[in-house]
Amino acid sequence: MKNFSISILAIFFLIPGFTQDYMVNSPIKVAEGNGNHHPQVELIEDGRVGVTWTSNGSKSIFFAKHNGVDGFADPIQLNPIDFDVQSYDWSGPDLAVEGDNVYVIFRSFGYETGHIYMVKSTDKGETFGDTVRVDHLSEGFGQYPDLAVFNDMVYVTFMNHDAGGSNPSYDVVRSVDGGLTFETEVPGAALLGAEACDCCQPEIIVNNEKVIVFFRNNDDYIRDIKGVISNDRGASFTEWISVDDHNWYIEACPSTGPDARFIGNSKLVSVYRTFVSGDGKVFLNVYDLETDASTDLVEIYASSGPASSINYPQVCYDDGLIGVVWEDGADGTSLDVFFNSSATASIDFNPDNAINLTAIAALQAKPDITLDNGIFHVVYADASDFSVNYLQISEANSIDESASSVMTLTTDA
Repeated sequence: MKNFSISILAIFFLIPGFTQDYMVNSPIKVAEGNGNHHPQVELIEDGRVGVTWTSNGSKSIFFAKHNGVDGFADPIQLNPIDFDVQSYDWSGPDLAVEGDNVYVIFRSFGYETGHIYMVKSTDKGETFGDTVRVDHLSEGFGQYPDLAVFNDMVYVTFMNHDAGGSNPSYDVVRSVDGGLTFETEVPGAALLGAEACDCCQPEIIVNNEKVIVFFRNNDDYIRDIKGVISNDRGASFTEWISVDDHNWYIEACPSTGPDARFIGNSKLVSVYRTFVSGDGKVFLNVYDLETDASTDLVEIYASSGPASSINYPQVCYDDGLIGVVWEDGADGTSLDVFFNSSATASIDFNPDNAINLTAIAALQAKPDITLDNGIFHVVYADASDFSVNYLQISEANSIDESASSVMTLTTDA
């Protein structure tokens, strides 16, 4: 296990049913004064993460990398000077990491004029190269980009529209030269014959066999999560699956989409928010591609009533372990970030085991999560000072318990 040399208060939470205690480190600031919209996190190298986010004030996108000791290096602005970036709190840039390469996707500002762009680092996020345009659209109706990478082939999905911005659907474009150029868009979500939910962000994942785009569909205001599958490296999409059949009827776009990961080559794990019998809920679905069926559908968390604030779940997977984060106003006065975890061998996300990671009277929202070597890395937006915060969740015995800032708690599991 990897330890950071950070002078912080380490807080232990008792989680009944788990085979180990989990420890949550006090958050540290990724950056202040540069906005906090839609932070995203990925492991860049052993024990060090990178974070992207946007600033609504300056219309810029930033990247910061952990310094390996006690915090983060100064943020790098990724957009050129006088090149404004679109900044939403629920959707924004995405990043992917493969080897020494870090890929970041974003959209330029302007609903009818903006386009999709990518920058790439070949030195683990120390520097970034030129800004490359991804889409080939004549008008700027491409929205909500997301990317995945496999063997330096870059796959990008984004919402496309007809002329004038109607009939939203997700397309996919790929680069076979590491992001230097991008091929023409191919239709993805159109396979289902209905519109995509018009302001709900997607998720694209890729392995050595398949490219899969998850998105919220809009079939006469039934807005459930579907996935479309390519078996030819993104050249066409010919199959689809359903991971969400809750029949959420809503006549306005809820601005919330899915997140997903591969579990090996044949299984998928996805998370999403929906409403069931008037209550907001977060579900996790495990789908087996070989049997073409869901093997698990688990209610992660719920909050009651039509004003439920539970939202924006994100999932991570590594070495038999799944982690999920989301936001919810559990006490009615603040918005907090929650976490739950389970082994894949026996999936059990008991809602009573969920941890409130922030638990202070302010707005902490829009979390993201990644996992490596048993340590969960979480980022979120803090509205109290418009900053991006970072914390770790780990097994108790992965931290040096001789430090004076550590308190131990014995589980009775």
